[in-house]
Amino acid sequence: MSWFQNKSKDNLREQSFGFGCGCRPEPPCPPPGPTGPTGPTGPTGPTGPTGATGSTGATGPTGATGPSGGATGPTGATGPTGATGPTGVTGPTGATGPAGATGSTGATGPTGATGPTGATGPTGATGPGGGDAPVEALSAYSTPAQSGTDGGNLIFDRNAFSYGNAVSHDANSSVFTIQEPGVYEVSFHGTIAPASGVNFPLQLLLYLQQQGDAVAGTAVRQTFQTTSDVSNASFSQIIDVPTAPVNLNVTGNGGNYVYSDVTMTISKIGNTAGTQTAS
Repeated sequence: MSWFQNKSKDNLREQSFGFGCGCRPEPPCPPPGPTGPTGPTGPTGPTGPTGATGSTGATGPTGATGPSGGATGPTGATGPTGATGPTGVTGPTGATGPAGATGSTGATGPTGATGPTGATGPTGATGPGGGDAPVEALSAYSTPAQSGTDGGNLIFDRNAFSYGNAVSHDANSSVFTIQEPGVYEVSFHGTIAPASGVNFPLQLLLYLQQQGDAVAGTAVRQTFQTTSDVSNASFSQIIDVPTAPVNLNVTGNGGNYVYSDVTMTISKIGNTAGTQTAS
């Protein structure tokens, strides 16, 4: 196309200068000959610039619904809890349940005020005259020095005197046996010293035992610093024996020691109400 456009321009220039007929530019020119055959079509020229976009056409009808999509996706995360709604109306009261177990007894209340003294009753008949109560006592001792061990009981090798049947003791024994219920006075005296080979300071404790339990108020404590130390130990206590028989002994704790000149005296000084002899 470009070739034809350029060729046409050349023809116009030739005609304007009088060279279109092939003769000199002296008029008159002979008339033009017949038009020659159309030449071959030239090559296609370059594509011109794209024209402006036309207006959008009308929307076509909606197509048929396609098949359902793929598998259902995973459940999303739970959303936050919503605000608490208002309290509903109170429902009717339910039936009464069974009674619960009885609770524990409460603490005893304070003692009430003492009531007025009653009238004095008639004087009772005079009882029979009383006599002197028989003596019930036993004393035992040990003169020569003997070795004592930690937790061991002191041995009394002989009895000085024994009256009645309330108290018994066998020679060369550590056990004194109360045979009758009642109230008794128990007295002990002796001399103690540390044994050879012990570590100092040595703290010894002597006390009375009743059925294997220490009797309160009978503990005698002594601290020794050398092997030449000597100490006197003694106690006196009243004990209650509600049932019999009951065993008594003197026990030493704290280390090894030597004891001598020991004496044990037990005397029955009365009865207690409601006591009985054990079978």
